[in-house]
Amino acid sequence: MSEEVPSPPRPESNLNAMHKEVMMTYCFESRHQSALGGQSPEEVVLTNQYIPLSIAENKEMEGDGTRSPNTLENTLRRVLLRNRDQTRVVMILGPAGVGKTTTMQKMLLDWAGRKVLEEFDFIFPFAFRDLILLEQEMSLEDFILMQHGHFTSESLAVILQSPQSLLFMFDGLEQYQYRLQSTSDSALCTKPNQPVPVPVLFTSLVKGGLLKGASILITARSTASLSFLSDIEYNHVQILGFSPPQRKAYFDQVFTDPKNAEKAFQYVEQKMGFYDLCGHPIFCWIMCFLLKERLETGDDLPETLTQVYVQTSASIFRAHDLEEGRARDLVLGLGKMATHSLSNSQLLSQKDLADSGLQQFLMSPLLSAFLFLHGDPASDNCMFSFISPIVQEFFIALLYYLDITWSGGESVEELLGKLEGSVKFLDVFLSGLSDAEQRKPLEGIVGEFSKDRIEGLREWLKNTTVQSLQFLSYKRPLSYYRLLHQSQNPALVKEISDSLAAGLGRYYSELSAWDSAALNYVVVCCGGRDELHLHSSVSLTGEMTLHLIPAFRLSRKLILFQCTLSTASYVHLASVIREGRTVELDLSYNRAMGDSGAKALFGGLRDCSLQILRLPVCGLRAACCEDLASVLAQPATQLHVLDLRSNELQDEGLIQLCGGLRSPHCKLQELRLQDSGLTHLSMEVLSQAISDESSTLATLVLDGNEVSDLGMDWLTRVLRSSKTSLQHLSAFDCNLTDACCEGLAVALLSEGCSLTELNLSLNDLGDSGVLQLCEPLKFQGCSLEKLRLVNCQLSEVSFRELGGVLRSGNSRLTALDVGLNKVGNTGAKYLWQALADNHCQLEHLDMEMINLTDGSLEDISAALKANTSLKTLVLKNNILTDASVPSLVQLINESRTIQKINLQYNDFSEDVFEIFETCGRVKY
Repeated sequence: MSEEVPSPPRPESNLNAMHKEVMMTYCFESRHQSALGGQSPEEVVLTNQYIPLSIAENKEMEGDGTRSPNTLENTLRRVLLRNRDQTRVVMILGPAGVGKTTTMQKMLLDWAGRKVLEEFDFIFPFAFRDLILLEQEMSLEDFILMQHGHFTSESLAVILQSPQSLLFMFDGLEQYQYRLQSTSDSALCTKPNQPVPVPVLFTSLVKGGLLKGASILITARSTASLSFLSDIEYNHVQILGFSPPQRKAYFDQVFTDPKNAEKAFQYVEQKMGFYDLCGHPIFCWIMCFLLKERLETGDDLPETLTQVYVQTSASIFRAHDLEEGRARDLVLGLGKMATHSLSNSQLLSQKDLADSGLQQFLMSPLLSAFLFLHGDPASDNCMFSFISPIVQEFFIALLYYLDITWSGGESVEELLGKLEGSVKFLDVFLSGLSDAEQRKPLEGIVGEFSKDRIEGLREWLKNTTVQSLQFLSYKRPLSYYRLLHQSQNPALVKEISDSLAAGLGRYYSELSAWDSAALNYVVVCCGGRDELHLHSSVSLTGEMTLHLIPAFRLSRKLILFQCTLSTASYVHLASVIREGRTVELDLSYNRAMGDSGAKALFGGLRDCSLQILRLPVCGLRAACCEDLASVLAQPATQLHVLDLRSNELQDEGLIQLCGGLRSPHCKLQELRLQDSGLTHLSMEVLSQAISDESSTLATLVLDGNEVSDLGMDWLTRVLRSSKTSLQHLSAFDCNLTDACCEGLAVALLSEGCSLTELNLSLNDLGDSGVLQLCEPLKFQGCSLEKLRLVNCQLSEVSFRELGGVLRSGNSRLTALDVGLNKVGNTGAKYLWQALADNHCQLEHLDMEMINLTDGSLEDISAALKANTSLKTLVLKNNILTDASVPSLVQLINESRTIQKINLQYNDFSEDVFEIFETCGRVKY
């Protein structure tokens, strides 16, 4: 959809110019600068300290598929100028402290300075907190005049006649949402001079009943505030806060010393970067305030969220030189007020202040360090609100530990249960404050914390963590790992390490950066893991991998299955493998890895203890094979297993890889190349590489490649060589025919052949091919033990010959798979007879989907009664019915050797399930 071209702005009227001049001094939120509250939005904007924030919008793609520049101005221009005959509502969303109000202040100032949104003749800004005291009915005209008294009634009436040129800004919806409710269209106000309650006035404006065609911007913390908008269409823009480069610019701006700015920024990125809060300008302000002070005094820097708020609060108290009793009174009062505001309005009254015991601090500047004062503190109409929800929750946690008579709950469970859904960081602060070192700066000011409640918190954290590990969901344990990390209590982690040992091996998908840091902390406290499994951890960024490096280094087996790692993550992984104790690394299904990720990873594999590397479905191509060959050729390499299946390496890639296979330093024993786009053209080079006397390769898997008879001819030459160590060869679905079987038969009889497993399934060998293969199997010199011939177009002729092999007394075969060859009872009879022969050594037989019926029951019975070697029998997907079940179950129950029989997907009804249940060795 093409973007509507805005019409050029109309010439400015005297009224318009006057309004812009007034708006240059308008302030959404007037407050004093403080350690926890930061600077006022007005100060940030007027002193040119504003740094544009990152945003995400709900419709980032234009109609032609191109991505628009992701700036707030461009986004608003595109949305607000579209379909100007209709009311357009845009929600600007983001948590407290992320910069919504400052962004609105900047936008208003830039409009007044004729820099942005010039399509609007008038912008009317409002703060929701100013509407709370408006109990009387009023018209839109009266409402605007009360807030913007520089207009006359007559001039305003003229202005409101052109709603398309008007933009209304409303800031802080969460402070007013409890007043709003869904209003029917019939109850809406439609005329600017019609008096109605203020909530109805606002709803009418938003729904387009009043001033249809006007544009409206509303800021709110979350979509939970928007229930009253459920029946209208609106766009929303999410304020994300500072990206790392924007944070860097902010620190450079706040610190006068560039070295300290860099030191502080790097410290925050490493120690605090995993918190979502780290992108919030207010949190960056707090960190700058705290680190400035700490770098100057040389005191320890904070390492947890709790320490940040403990140390900042302690600094505020010290600055006001409060004695212990009054400091404790202030903390208790703020905690009670914080609890009250959670269940009531975010804005609190003078009565609420008095009820909380804070009246004595009303005129003290100390109060404004933790609360915003809206109005004159001497006035009964003055309202109060906490600087931020996180500060509010911090004081609730302090109250819990400082006042054991408080009715917030005798236990942590009761407190958290009571406030569930209203708090986000309370459990974090409770956990952090249970650590003596973290609470020490405050405890020296406000007095001792309750030892019973501290012990209760630790007991609760231990028990709930252990309980969470019993759930299949990975999310519950992760939430408690975050609390363990916050508590900084290695002894507690070790105390529950036996339970954690099982839990840490689970799947962890959708990890956040904080989860990564917490998981790392727990793993390190436990002394490492034999196996760390991060299954489907979507978008494992370089930052997250960096947090996990210590845990990775202590893990012998790393499974990062389908984790969507970034290129930076592979660089960090390389350092882990090079310096850690990891012997197995599984990166399966990291499709975005590609050659660039592989190159970054392989750089760390040239001198390490890694033995097993799994890279299936990783988007690898021939370009990475030269680097991998170099790894295989390193003198220090310990790599034994390499899984490269389902990557488009093609012949070019395999030929390059063979350079490493030919090296006398190569220790590879297993190479998996399924579905790698190979043809017979690379088989000659591969054969030469693995026929070298220094080759240690024992397992080669080529399934799903176009090896063909020509390629197999090269491989059979290897099998005839006394130098080869190859024992297992799989050529499933490799476009083979009976033409390759003569060479294979000769190879199997050769003195140097050590092949014990051969998989030729899903190849068109036919009876002629299998008959040739059966000849060497009758001789004692043939080493083959496992043979798979699934779906090879075999008839009764092949089954008769295979039966003869098993009865020969010379065959070493212990496993035979011949499923999906439709030979029916007649063909299967030859194998049943072979099983009854005492020369047969078969331990595993798979005859899936060969059209067996109940008519074969007599042959099966005779075979199983006489056989003394068979352990597993697969008869699934045949045509056996209920009639055969009692006899089959009895046979298995009486067998001394059969460990499992698979009868799935036959024609059984539920009527026989009880019979199956009497035998634990039947899978049905």
